[in-house]
Amino acid sequence: MIDGKKILMTVNDKDSMSSVGEYLKQKGFHMLTANDGAAVMEIALHEKLLAVIIELDLPVISGERVFQILRNNPHTMDLPFIFIGAETVDIKGFRRDVDSLVLQPVKGEEILRRINNLFVGRAGPNAQIGDKEIEGRLSHISLGDLLQILHLNRKEGVLNISYGDKEGLIYIKEGAVYNAVIGDMEKEKALFRLLALHDGKFEFSPKPIDVSRKIQSSAGNLLMEGMRQYDEWNKAKEQLPKPDSQMKLKVDISTLPKGLKPIIYEVLFLIDFYPLVNDLVDHCTFPDYEVYQTLAGLIRKGVLEEVKDKKSEEKRVLAAKEILTSSQALKIREKISVRWKDMEDATFGKILILATSDSLIINLIDSCKELPGFSVNRQFITSPIYRENPLGDIATLRLYGGMEMVLFAFPQNVRMKPLWKAFSKNIVGMMILCDDEGIKDAKQLALVKNYILSIRRIPILYAVAASQEIEKKQEEELRQALEIKRGERIFTFEPMNRDKVFQIFNSFFHYLLKDEYISA
Repeated sequence: MIDGKKILMTVNDKDSMSSVGEYLKQKGFHMLTANDGAAVMEIALHEKLLAVIIELDLPVISGERVFQILRNNPHTMDLPFIFIGAETVDIKGFRRDVDSLVLQPVKGEEILRRINNLFVGRAGPNAQIGDKEIEGRLSHISLGDLLQILHLNRKEGVLNISYGDKEGLIYIKEGAVYNAVIGDMEKEKALFRLLALHDGKFEFSPKPIDVSRKIQSSAGNLLMEGMRQYDEWNKAKEQLPKPDSQMKLKVDISTLPKGLKPIIYEVLFLIDFYPLVNDLVDHCTFPDYEVYQTLAGLIRKGVLEEVKDKKSEEKRVLAAKEILTSSQALKIREKISVRWKDMEDATFGKILILATSDSLIINLIDSCKELPGFSVNRQFITSPIYRENPLGDIATLRLYGGMEMVLFAFPQNVRMKPLWKAFSKNIVGMMILCDDEGIKDAKQLALVKNYILSIRRIPILYAVAASQEIEKKQEEELRQALEIKRGERIFTFEPMNRDKVFQIFNSFFHYLLKDEYISA
């Protein structure tokens, strides 16, 4: 046991969780408690924690939403979570061998075992050397036959598949396949991709499996379906979209009927960010063959168009302008680390995004897709709920030299005020977006702005969603509501206008380069 380590625990259900807390305290852990999701985030962002024990059903912000926000924060992304719930649920972002789910009623002994497993997992790959029961090559025995053997012998452990520079893991318990993982890919998608391999090295290491079961089908049904999809792919591949072709939407997604299959919604959301078929298939959570089938079906129905000639697209990408020169990017990083002492070792800075409506944030992100070094949080792309209520890290802009600027959708609700300071860690600037309808609510943005400026003096860029310059009267109203000084410019922001977005970010970074802004 490692003593003196801090563990954060929620106490929504005080009767059961208080006894767990006392038990862990007796075992040498320093226990911190929180009553709601907002308090969990505030503590997690300020304290160096060993783990978080969190109930899924929490007031203010749910346990799953807290996990997703902290998972996307570079300072808390590796923090292990032990979830407490009434039933088994599929938690987005759940990491095998890191996070775990415990069903109520909860016992201190079980939580202690989960915590101890964290230390075993952190011992690294060398912990399993000399503990391999089976190893060999897939050219000698197929993965399907190997899984059948492990199933019939009711084995428990991890099957590691190495092929090229990639690695896949299959978690097996009592012969059943609990999950399969290739990088960020998991479940049937990862398993079926591994089943299609004809060569590669495998190693089976017997050990207790303590991960959530993500694959529910029996081993027999899984293998039959995986091989069926592989055979169907080989038969139909000439009629399916080519991996190196582009997908182009021919209709407005909002005009499509309701009640379509989930895979259709996910594919259509992803196309806007990953038009290249190969990239789209990789990022979609459904099995590869099902994605190709869906794309082919949408092409036949006139929803999508396959663009096989990429030359114009490649020229456009190659011609994309850099927001900053290499020397400017390095100068920004140097000045940030020198002037703000808490950022000396930081590899990222936050640009807080405040907006009078969530749709403005969505428009901004959608307009940034072609900026060099720009990437979007995957949940923001595929989850309608996440897009309807953006909060936390939504996108990243990678500058020359490795510095990352994280676009952070900042909460304006006064109920979230206890978290404002915590969310403001590593801030380097702010963007405030307004539209005609939202100007009347701009005073709330001014309240947040002034609070942030009381913590750190940063550059602020103001932008109004409009196709042309705003009228003087409207500008005066905005300046008064947001307390904008005469020398500060108000930009116009036309949704989906890439040139305007480029200008906005270019101007922001030039603000940041000024000595008057880089100050403690």
